[in-house]
Amino acid sequence: MVTTAESEKIIKANKPQRAKRFRIRSSTIFVIVMLLYPVFHFVLMWIGVNINSILLAFQRPIRGKLQFVGIDEIFYNFETLFMSFQEETTQSLFITSSAYFVVSCLITLPISLIFAYFIFKKILGAGFFKIIFYLPSILPLVALTLVFSLTFNVNGPAYYLFGTETANLFIGDNAKWMVWFFCIWAGIGYDVILLTAGMSRIPKDILEQCKMDGVPSIVEFIRIIIPLTWPTITTLFIFGMMSVFNVYMQPMFLTQGMYDTMTIGLQIYQQSGGSGLNTPATLGLFCSLIGAPIICATRWGMNKCFADVNY
Repeated sequence: MVTTAESEKIIKANKPQRAKRFRIRSSTIFVIVMLLYPVFHFVLMWIGVNINSILLAFQRPIRGKLQFVGIDEIFYNFETLFMSFQEETTQSLFITSSAYFVVSCLITLPISLIFAYFIFKKILGAGFFKIIFYLPSILPLVALTLVFSLTFNVNGPAYYLFGTETANLFIGDNAKWMVWFFCIWAGIGYDVILLTAGMSRIPKDILEQCKMDGVPSIVEFIRIIIPLTWPTITTLFIFGMMSVFNVYMQPMFLTQGMYDTMTIGLQIYQQSGGSGLNTPATLGLFCSLIGAPIICATRWGMNKCFADVNY
């Protein structure tokens, strides 16, 4: 027979376990609830959109409505796209878009790396320059392009520097150079922030040892800073490669895609507003099939340049 005292002990011993089980269940429910929105967002905005885009690439407009066609014409949209490569406008589109690889990876990134190193070394006014670089990254792109265009437009500061005939530099042959200049100017701040954050993780002991050994700054920059911040550099380089396909807002706000500034991203954006959605979907799928292997191979190669160091 179990006495009353023994039964009370048993009840008390089981209470913490029940409470613990309840806490585990509550935490699990909390995690599930918090994950519902990001999972729903991923399914709807990434999986759903991409699957729909792939399906659109294999449809044709028939009687004003996109429909699937027979097996013999399943690649009709791609054949049309390949035939358009002979046109001068399509060639110019890909050449203009490819130029953003040079702008982002070979110009903006090296300049940002140098500026980030000077800020990291806490030169005179480093905090002020950090704010100056940071401001273009937090302002809306619409406002930023508006200020930039007004600066080089009629009655802007450029009007007094260059004169009436050359004040509006967003017309004619100068337009693409101004868009590239804007991308460099606005992109440096974003790269500097990430590179500075990557450099700040470098152990102080390594830098103090370099200082005690009298290592020149240029040697420290090349042999210490760059290898230890290489993962951040790789990430920014990959982002720069993707700008070939996703730059569209800058030329749209500055030149409306005129004067040889039309990009792949801007053309897809403009064509997506009409009824012939199969054309931009085909172009987007083609760019994904071509760009994804190149980007993955580049990332693999850059990861092999320096050994991964944990610190």
